[in-house]
Amino acid sequence: MNAMAGFGSIITLAIYMDVLGIPGHLANATNRVNVLASSSVSALTFYKNGKIDLAKGKWIILTVFLGAMVGVFLATQLDADGFKQAFKYLLIPIFIVLILNPKKFISPDMDKAITSPWLTVPLYFLIGIYAGFIQAGFGVVFLLIVVMMSKYDLIYGNGLKIAIVAIYSVVIVVIFHLNGMIMWKAGAALAVGQAIGGYLASRNMSKWKGANKWAYRGLIVIVLLVIIKNFEVWKWF
Repeated sequence: MNAMAGFGSIITLAIYMDVLGIPGHLANATNRVNVLASSSVSALTFYKNGKIDLAKGKWIILTVFLGAMVGVFLATQLDADGFKQAFKYLLIPIFIVLILNPKKFISPDMDKAITSPWLTVPLYFLIGIYAGFIQAGFGVVFLLIVVMMSKYDLIYGNGLKIAIVAIYSVVIVVIFHLNGMIMWKAGAALAVGQAIGGYLASRNMSKWKGANKWAYRGLIVIVLLVIIKNFEVWKWF
């Protein structure tokens, strides 16, 4: 899920908190171990297959990284539950944007000018803060901005996203570890599975014909399932 679009952390956080009984703030910190494993393997695979252009995206990488450093500082000081609650309401407009104009997302018009950096730089910085704070859902929001505003192809945008996550996760894991917030046995166990999943998904996405369409469809399904889970839609019936 993380290699295709995002929201994998929704599942791993649920495993840490609901299955293993790890407190929310420690689960948030421990989750970064498996995120680092998955993103590192996926980024290397995307890069080997020529799907990451670090030079082109260097200012995006730097902006998100700086935001993530602010976010991880907040995560060491505050409870993440409030942010998780607020984020579920952001899922609905994200889903609406995705389904309203699929062609714009799958095949952005490269002839149109990119959105002004005066708008995109603050947005990248803000989602960097969110990524540093809680991570879950960062990938989808990043893809919306990088594809629709910065005019990246969905697969190249996804590769850039994975590379950014790998870069800031190295520092974030160190910070959480120094604050004694990582449960290393649980983190290492999930890291093995996510590294394997990240490799398989990124390798196949780099080679599949029509990978943009499959990534988009996967993104729609993932966001819809997370909305159903977070709002407990089944209880309405």
